[in-house]
Amino acid sequence: MLMFGLALEGGGVKGAFHMGAVKALLEEGYEFGGVTGTSIGALNGAIIAQGDFEAGYRLWEGMDAPLLFDIEEKQYRKLIDRRIDKELLLKLAARMGEIIENKGIDTVKMRQVVESIVDEEKLRRSVTDFGLVTVSITDLKPLELYKEDIPEGRMIDYLMASASFPGFKLNPIGNKYFIDGAFYDNCPVNLLARKGYKEIIAVRTLGPGIIQNVKYRNLKITNIIPSEDLGMPLDFNRELINRNLQMGYYDTMRSLKSLRGKGYYIIPQNEDTAFDIFCKLPDTLVNSLGKLFKMKEMPAKRMLFESIIPELANLSGLKADAEYQDILIGLLEVLAEDSGVKKYKIYSLEEFVGEIETNSKVYVKKTSLKMNAGLNKKLTDVLRGKHGLREAAKRIFDVICVMDLI
Repeated sequence: MLMFGLALEGGGVKGAFHMGAVKALLEEGYEFGGVTGTSIGALNGAIIAQGDFEAGYRLWEGMDAPLLFDIEEKQYRKLIDRRIDKELLLKLAARMGEIIENKGIDTVKMRQVVESIVDEEKLRRSVTDFGLVTVSITDLKPLELYKEDIPEGRMIDYLMASASFPGFKLNPIGNKYFIDGAFYDNCPVNLLARKGYKEIIAVRTLGPGIIQNVKYRNLKITNIIPSEDLGMPLDFNRELINRNLQMGYYDTMRSLKSLRGKGYYIIPQNEDTAFDIFCKLPDTLVNSLGKLFKMKEMPAKRMLFESIIPELANLSGLKADAEYQDILIGLLEVLAEDSGVKKYKIYSLEEFVGEIETNSKVYVKKTSLKMNAGLNKKLTDVLRGKHGLREAAKRIFDVICVMDLI
């Protein structure tokens, strides 16, 4: 049986996305011969590699800031709001001496959580390869370590070193100080390739940090990318964690099953189905859309396929060569979001239309789209485009429902 490598990118609370993703992968029958990670990716990776994914998932479901940090709310809010990006990481790298001198936020509670779930003996006995990344401040060099490279009894120390986020108190290992592996490689694909893995799934968080170029050839790398921002790295609030768990699961299912949609998850349709729906739109509707977008007059079907549909694709953020089903689903997603349709669920096209129809009847919009002529003149092209897209989507949807096209 083919064994995959699993690489987990760092990013604090974004790590909940890993667990949702792995849940989907395991349900679909994937098995991992090796797991690597940086920062929270290393912590999650250790749990997965030792065979305790379910316990790790439950830990995330119950996680919040008080479980991890023993600091005042005001100090914690300041920590959350600090925007960490690649530029800041590079600046911090040039000031390592100051970082060591400043005590930073105590990580005793976080370590206790790690100790409660990571079993060093179990991890070492596991047949699953495991690796992590950290950076030695003392030696000014990165460390890419497999579990066999880590001294006995020091596994927790090195996991904490990999997750030593800027602002945390630095605790030495022996007489050396370490900092977050994101300063060198936040998604350690190379660690897996070095072990011989050719098929690698990289669960990305798009967190702050440096990503090394892949140094090996003939690899098949599948990137699982979040569909939305996963939040500030240290914002460990329960609602955000739950959302990231769900997003990880459904974004992975989208990748594995080729689900359609950008914010929702729709089972693929036969392309002819969407094409037929557009073909059946009445000329009166097409002409009204032409006026909405201020298009020059021409025969309705020509205007629909040569002008209106390309404009709808553009306003939906789709490429010029997008399939008709993606354009149709993009229109439906606008209405689904407006009417509060549940996001984290896999829908057939028929179910999706039904949910929009049901929700639209009970949903009361909080903000009016009606604007006076003076305000319209001041609107940016972007806002005008969004309004046009929303209005077009509504008109097309109403006709689809009346004519029972789906």
